[in-house]
Amino acid sequence: MSTPVTDTRRPGEYALPGVDCVRAPIFGNVPGMTGREPHIAVREITAQDGDFLVDMVLEIATANGENVTRRGVLTAPRLARYATGWGRPGDLGLVAVDLDGPRGLQIPVGAAWIRHYASTEPGKGFVDSRVPELSISIVPGRRRMGIGRALLAALIAKARESGVRAISMALAPDNPARPLYEEAGFTEDPDAPSASEDSITLVLELLSSSRSA
Repeated sequence: MSTPVTDTRRPGEYALPGVDCVRAPIFGNVPGMTGREPHIAVREITAQDGDFLVDMVLEIATANGENVTRRGVLTAPRLARYATGWGRPGDLGLVAVDLDGPRGLQIPVGAAWIRHYASTEPGKGFVDSRVPELSISIVPGRRRMGIGRALLAALIAKARESGVRAISMALAPDNPARPLYEEAGFTEDPDAPSASEDSITLVLELLSSSRSA
């Protein structure tokens, strides 16, 4: 039996040790905030955010009822594929950061990203290999402040600018955030190959007839 990897970070601590993230370019303040988090901004995901993406995948898996650890995320291909090896062709994502971190560091508080998956290694919201799948999560303690809504809007705008034709995502049928995605334009695709009794597939068409082109 292998020895578990020890995670020395305290619960809720998501800063990347030794990484001065303040050098990453900020391209805008988060719009639509409630006012409780006035120093939240957004920037693009970089390869340095790999550990944080693992944290976010862990949060998503836990919210879906899975009993998994960070090590479990990294060793399970169906989960690791969402977070590892950032910078592949088509990868596009944003991080929300708290600008008031210690020593001037930007502290990541949420992320939204899209990534393409092959039919041989599909994501949970897979439609086809041309349609990237959305993942989004906010750290505990920073939810219900408008960060997720703002990240989603910013990512959709960035994807449209980049020529992305459609975005898919997986969601539990009773997920309370479903109205948020439907408000953004996502609609259910009951014929998606990834759809199941416990997971619906939503699709946002950014360009008309995107999947028939």
